Amino acid sequence: MELTELIGRVVPAFERHRVPFLVIGGLAVSAWVSPRLTDDIDIVVIAKRKDSPRLKPALLECGARVTAIEMRWLFERRFVIFRIADARLDVHVSSSAHDRAAFANGEWADFGKARVRVSGPEDLILYKLAAWRPVERADVHSLLTGVKDIALEYIEKWLPEISKHYGVDAMTRWKEARAEAGR
Repeated sequence: MELTELIGRVVPAFERHRVPFLVIGGLAVSAWVSPRLTDDIDIVVIAKRKDSPRLKPALLECGARVTAIEMRWLFERRFVIFRIADARLDVHVSSSAHDRAAFANGEWADFGKARVRVSGPEDLILYKLAAWRPVERADVHSLLTGVKDIALEYIEKWLPEISKHYGVDAMTRWKEARAEAGR
């Protein structure tokens, strides 16, 4: 299944079941800079445990197999990978003030026939600093060199929260990223 087909399933299902979400991964990066290959769609959903009766049917409607264990993990571990045909939908449940700020700052982008909210470049950088695998480093570099008006102060304001929430040294990662990008 192509990712445009998957996002074409996700958007109407999540809208129909009133589950707000924000695209945050490689697909979101491609809304801001040259697209790169990605094999999944990463989303953050704004949901609490009481929202399970809306979230589960939305996932099922997308074609995901959803067990009680996966629903429990969504709210305990805050992350579950769902296989839909031969594609992946990585669902993160909002768990921080930064997630809520990223959602508020999201912007609309078109992917195929679907119109979705994607994370702004600053919030994408913050998410990428938390994970910091080689692909995230490359995404941060692309965003820092390809997006003209990055709000550096906004990123720096959130670094302590990212560090605490994810248990990483986001400031050191940020300094490395800026040096590599010449910013």
